[in-house]
Amino acid sequence: MRFCASLIAVSEIKLRKLSASYHPTDRIGAQDQIAQGRRQDLHAHLNTYAVPFNKLGEKDLCPGAGMLEKINASLR
Repeated sequence: MRFCASLIAVSEIKLRKLSASYHPTDRIGAQDQIAQGRRQDLHAHLNTYAVPFNKLGEKDLCPGAGMLEKINASLR
């Protein structure tokens, strides 16, 4: 028996205005611009803290028993 699966790739392109100093023939500059956009979009998408976890205090990292119970209940 042979199984076949079809996968559909979904891509999204976001267009934004660039600064006047951006030069489209500068390959390194173009790569840097793309990498910077990915970093910003990933953090916004994941809704992550601006502060690294190793810099956060116990209050920020441990929401308390009540909140943990709510989180666990939502995952059941």
